[in-house]
Amino acid sequence: MSVTSCRQYLRHNPDLAAALVFALAASCFVPFSPAALLGSINLPLLGLLFCLMSIVAGLRQSGLFAALYQHLFQGETSSRTLGRFFIFSCFFSSMLITNDVALIIFVPLAILVLTEVRAIRLLIPVVIWQTIAANMGSMLTPIGNPQNLFIYSYYGLSLPDFLRITFPIVLISGGIIYLATFFLQDKPVTIAAQTGEHLDWHRILPLLLLFTFCLLNVLRLLPFPALMLLVVPAIAFLDRQLFREVDYKLLLLFTFLFLGVGSLARIPYLQTGPAELLTGHEFWVSLLLSQVISNVPTTVMLTQYTTASAPLLLGVNLGGLGTIIASMASVISFKAYQGTRFHKTGPYLSLFTLANLGLLAILLVYYYLCL
Repeated sequence: MSVTSCRQYLRHNPDLAAALVFALAASCFVPFSPAALLGSINLPLLGLLFCLMSIVAGLRQSGLFAALYQHLFQGETSSRTLGRFFIFSCFFSSMLITNDVALIIFVPLAILVLTEVRAIRLLIPVVIWQTIAANMGSMLTPIGNPQNLFIYSYYGLSLPDFLRITFPIVLISGGIIYLATFFLQDKPVTIAAQTGEHLDWHRILPLLLLFTFCLLNVLRLLPFPALMLLVVPAIAFLDRQLFREVDYKLLLLFTFLFLGVGSLARIPYLQTGPAELLTGHEFWVSLLLSQVISNVPTTVMLTQYTTASAPLLLGVNLGGLGTIIASMASVISFKAYQGTRFHKTGPYLSLFTLANLGLLAILLVYYYLCL
């Protein structure tokens, strides 16, 4: 890639450009040390994300998720039922395939189907609640989103301890999202019968097996070197084109943040000063900071200054509610909606902000009364 191409790429990806500037600026305040820089990069986390993204890309291309929709809906149904299906598809699938991927799969499918059945009024509310559902559903598991995986790995949490923190919030969120679907327009619609191609199980089953290996790594039952030795050659054999589907921007973003935070951690004052300021305020600081720089960079920046994993985990996940950039997954669905013929940016952003802040307010009440 040429220098000009790099500049254009960074210009179109301001979050990545900001992370790069942060890494370069932080490195200016400490002596140059290749060993220290390499040690600050969490290679097992990056490798696991690489494997997960490759595998899920293969499952998406296999048509498995579209086949699920086609199997469930043919003939007469209601627009509200369709809306609920697409919303809760994001909610539950995000727990295993991440919020980003859930939105990449189900938002375009929802837009296509709702347009075909002429339920245009549902586009804005369904896409918005799909986004919220993906962000909140992904909170449940360590592999649901990048910030969860980082916190789970960084603090060495056990799966039961992790679920004890996240399950109540996810359960309450799911209930509120379901109640919100009663406000969706309800009218009879007809789904045309599909004559889709047969699924290639010879491709799908190996991918599901590789996905299981990733889960075993998350549960710390399969070492990271073994995971890479099993998954990477297998994907190269099955379909090496899947490597092109990996979100390398996310991996680069993590790498730059690791380098920047690693450099800051070597500055004497910053080894103690921010920790003293953050202590006891992890939840609020992470929630509010997420509104400005999104929850993934917030997670990487704050973890080194606190041992309070629970309030940080809750803060960055609830911090995904709010502004459109609080969770970068929200941008994915927004861009998909903007690509429709019927997009209305103002009403979308207004309802998006209202729905996010409404759910956040309810969850904050629970946080203060019960946690």
